[in-house]
Amino acid sequence: MKSYNELGHVALGTALRNLAAQVSQDAENIYQQFNFDIEPKWFPVFYVLASKGANSVVNIAKEIKHSHVSVSKIIKEMKKADLIESFKSSDDSRITLISLNERAKHMIPAMEKQCAAVDLAMQRLNQEAGIDLWQALNVTQQHLKYHPLSSRVDEQPSENAIRIVDYEPKYQAAFKQMNVEWISQYWELETPDYQALDNPEQYITEQSGHILIALYNGEAVGCCALIKYDRNTWELAKMAVSPSARGKGIGLVLGQKIIEKARQLGAKRLYLESNDILVHAVDLYVKLGFKHIDGPASPYERCNVQMELYL
Repeated sequence: MKSYNELGHVALGTALRNLAAQVSQDAENIYQQFNFDIEPKWFPVFYVLASKGANSVVNIAKEIKHSHVSVSKIIKEMKKADLIESFKSSDDSRITLISLNERAKHMIPAMEKQCAAVDLAMQRLNQEAGIDLWQALNVTQQHLKYHPLSSRVDEQPSENAIRIVDYEPKYQAAFKQMNVEWISQYWELETPDYQALDNPEQYITEQSGHILIALYNGEAVGCCALIKYDRNTWELAKMAVSPSARGKGIGLVLGQKIIEKARQLGAKRLYLESNDILVHAVDLYVKLGFKHIDGPASPYERCNVQMELYL
């Protein structure tokens, strides 16, 4: 049997608790350095009120992804420390709004200096470690949200497991066929379709783009591409799943992986075009975090939906 220190991932929970304790202790020291006289656990609520002004408990909880009970408890503590005030909304007397009082508002400059200093310190740490801790935690949390660790431990590797791989020329025929299937179901293929599907290397991968292929039982059953739009923006395009493989969550896995790849490529924003007749596809994009926008004119006649996601 391995020693405890050799367990690696098995001891992840303990490692995260130890890291959280260390960061919490550091946070207390940092708050003292910048004379930002609040409890570190109050920071999310303080920041939302400082940046957005008066707000309700419900909205604050949604913004910081805490429970209503947790936010209510923090607000009570902050009120006792003479940092906030509450009043009824002028639009709806049933709603109580929370805001920073004058004493707390005078603390905002110290908070801003502290945030800037911590951000710079973390950038330096990321360079030293070769790991973006914030990004790694967010990506891992997103994967576990849809597929918890408790369900993964019961799974046995099999030939039917979904695998996401990088595009190779041997997948070109499948890449084209999967896209032709869904496009031709409703529309005629257009010139940009033929360019990307017949020559994916020339029009996508050799132009700083990327293509992922989903394999199921060794067969290519899904695909998704990133096409470089400008310095900060990549277009999510040519996403398709074979009819025979639908209902297995392949689209969601592909979407998560392509967003992860976009971050690795340095993208700050993802953009996509679709059509409202593709209800399931649009719902998937919303689940992945995309928001509807009115974008520039599209080269595709079938486009009547445009969405974006800031990374």
